[in-house]
Amino acid sequence: MSGNLQRALYPVRARGNEGRTRGTMSRLDEVAGARMGKHTTIGIGGASERLVFPRSVREVQDVLASERAANRKVRALGAGSNLLVSDGGVRGTVVCLRKNMGNVLFAPGGAVVADAGVMVPRFAVLCALSALSGVEELGGIPGTVGGLLTMNAGSYGRSIGEIVEWVEIVDYEGRLHRVGASEVRFSYRTAEYPVRGIIVRAGFRLRPGHTGEAFSRMKALNEKRRAKQPWGERTFGSTFRNPQGDENAAALLERAGMKGAREGDAIFSEKHANFMINKGRATSSEVLRLIARGREAVQTLSAITLSTEVEMWGIADE
Repeated sequence: MSGNLQRALYPVRARGNEGRTRGTMSRLDEVAGARMGKHTTIGIGGASERLVFPRSVREVQDVLASERAANRKVRALGAGSNLLVSDGGVRGTVVCLRKNMGNVLFAPGGAVVADAGVMVPRFAVLCALSALSGVEELGGIPGTVGGLLTMNAGSYGRSIGEIVEWVEIVDYEGRLHRVGASEVRFSYRTAEYPVRGIIVRAGFRLRPGHTGEAFSRMKALNEKRRAKQPWGERTFGSTFRNPQGDENAAALLERAGMKGAREGDAIFSEKHANFMINKGRATSSEVLRLIARGREAVQTLSAITLSTEVEMWGIADE
């Protein structure tokens, strides 16, 4: 797929209509009391008061303005791939862009505009089909464009902050802002934006490439991931950020004897010690106990304090 102003309109559809309700705003797609375990890759999490699926930037603005007026807390949800939600659930409103905001627009000169709800593996494939290069290293990350931009996620030496030109953010009063990449402080697994709110869209500038080479690169990287990471398991990916120094978090955890360690159904993978896996009916409490054990073991052995990479809702923030 290549050429000018191509649109890839394949938003991910949620399954089922259980708990579906209608809000006061016209045609707003929402669920009351949604179990967040169904919306996170590790499969853990209690109910949210309200889960909404906006279809446009305008709807995001309306939701945020309405929730500010009602003094309700708002959270943004992407693919739920770097998230641990408390078994007790979360208060307020969760805004999920993945279901209905998945458009990608290609323009001449390597310019690409993507909704924040676009899944990154799909984004990488569409860019490859359009003979554009620069996203291949990110293609195996099971997150959304907005999710990656929120934390400057990356893989194999490439972070999303390196290829973005601008980001559009709806602040918590419902106002839309466009922020240039130079205004964002990108660092390792961190992005500090001058505006607080929900990322809704972003523009990228990619270099010309070759479709075949891009797919070959993605295939090689995905094979490498499968060899080293627990593929197909319920996980939120990396538990801890890699500290400064020669050893990464996985190596430190393995050396501290944490590979395969478990609390109930929560386990540090036998394949990659920094990946937390839900082997059955793991709870957020079990995950937190295992995180604490891992941090303490590494601190005792190596005098290094690991920082968590996973975001937590209803646990440390309330």
